[in-house]
Amino acid sequence: MLFPLFVVVTLLEIYVLVSVGESIGGFSTVLLVIITALIGSTLLKQQGWSTMAKAQNAMANGQTPAFEMMEGVVILISGVLLLTPGFITDMLGLLGLMPWSRSYFIDQILRKNADKVFSQNNPVFTQKTRSTKDTKSKKNDALEGEFWED
Repeated sequence: MLFPLFVVVTLLEIYVLVSVGESIGGFSTVLLVIITALIGSTLLKQQGWSTMAKAQNAMANGQTPAFEMMEGVVILISGVLLLTPGFITDMLGLLGLMPWSRSYFIDQILRKNADKVFSQNNPVFTQKTRSTKDTKSKKNDALEGEFWED
């Protein structure tokens, strides 16, 4: 699935670059790609530090910075898209750096993968059994955790 997507995106990028180059000229097209990369890298740096500050603030308040970590992943992918020359990948990268669209992407990712994460067959949430010797000595162990409702 990844290879056909890579090929299609590459062909679309070439088509868009050639079309824009015919319209505004080759030098202007290259200059426009460089300008979008500079703007994107500046925005990438600013959003990265902002997300890092939010994660540190969440940890200082005793909370898990799960959403901030997801934001970091989207920012990382957006940075890779911005480094790839082309207008389509630059637009997707810039969308990933905008806070309102970044939260939309994260919500969509979580909605699509919630069944996989919270299913009964997920080995992350299964309890491992202890040996019988260990179970007899610690029968009333308390299990700590957090629960919240949205």
